[in-house]
Amino acid sequence: MRIPAPSATRQNLLCAAALGLIVLSAPFPRFQAIPHVMLVLALAPRPGAPLVGALWALVAGWTLEGSLRLYPHLGGTAWADLSMTLLAGWMAGRWPLEGLKGWLARLASLSLLHGLLVHGAVRLATAPHPWGWGWFWALVSAPLWGWFAWRLLHAGAGSGRR
Repeated sequence: MRIPAPSATRQNLLCAAALGLIVLSAPFPRFQAIPHVMLVLALAPRPGAPLVGALWALVAGWTLEGSLRLYPHLGGTAWADLSMTLLAGWMAGRWPLEGLKGWLARLASLSLLHGLLVHGAVRLATAPHPWGWGWFWALVSAPLWGWFAWRLLHAGAGSGRR
């Protein structure tokens, strides 16, 4: 049984709330990576509307780069976020969700790929830089933020069990 997609209004409001969390958590970069990855991989991708997801991803990338003091501000994060959101939206359209376990496995693998792509894109945009631990905290906490995003996006859809 396929899970119905959330409404566009709900999804955009959740993206705006996650973007606010990225801004508010700027003094805590380890925590800041969690709402950033949640926005890019879980909240913004939408199978039928890649433009909306792409815009949210670009805004999230530029917001994260702008809030970090020692991080290069040349758009590597925004480009990686755009690529990952489009990939996650394509995957959601190609292989629709059927349960929470598949959602969490997809988010964990996309989170690891996102960390590699962000650091590779920032390295291409600037020069070698320290990796930091944001990618690790986002990957370790993927079951927590993935479950939370699942509950927020699919709260009215029911559990899918009969």
